[in-house]
Amino acid sequence: MPNVPRPLTAVALLSTVLLLAGCGNDVTDQSASSTTATPTTIVVVTSVVTVPDTRAPTSDRATTTAATSPPASSPPIAPPGASALDWDGVRYDFGRITGLSSNDNQDLMTFDRYQLYGDNGELQSAADFTEEPIVVGNSDVPWVNDNPQERTYVIAPDAEVLTLANRGEFECGGNGQTGRPAWQSNTVDDLFAAGTPQSDQVSLMFGDDGRVTLIRISEGC
Repeated sequence: MPNVPRPLTAVALLSTVLLLAGCGNDVTDQSASSTTATPTTIVVVTSVVTVPDTRAPTSDRATTTAATSPPASSPPIAPPGASALDWDGVRYDFGRITGLSSNDNQDLMTFDRYQLYGDNGELQSAADFTEEPIVVGNSDVPWVNDNPQERTYVIAPDAEVLTLANRGEFECGGNGQTGRPAWQSNTVDDLFAAGTPQSDQVSLMFGDDGRVTLIRISEGC
């Protein structure tokens, strides 16, 4: 179902994201051996977090039985040599993971793309992002979803999966906390073991071949 935006709220995509008060989405808690805080300021998240590579080697995992979504009616335009199904050449995407599956020795996700409100109040989509769109600590719904089309992406075997490590411990709309958001580093196996995340605030980064190389699962207040 489409989400109803709150027109008075704008989210800074490229350089700032407001942290407001309220209650947000549940995100699957996952364990990892290291965490890293986001940059400088308390009330904004400004860049991709660098996390030490402490991931365990990839282990054997039973293939899931979840079905992938049907292909789009018209093929996406992607660079020659791309190996990524419905990838349309963007570097970043934002929305919700709707399913995880494996096929022909590839790990796949189905993804529902959202549009985000920028600083100027205009809606921005994947093709407009020049930096990773990190939305964290929000109390409103700064996106719209008026297109039911789902995309199927290939997940790189060594993709990094980041989840919010300190929910409730960072400043979020005047909750009295003084910490900053921190992110746990997980593997693709961890993602499949936990199952499809229940979050509407997932950002993706793609490699030059169109495979997903970074999955950040965030949440609001």
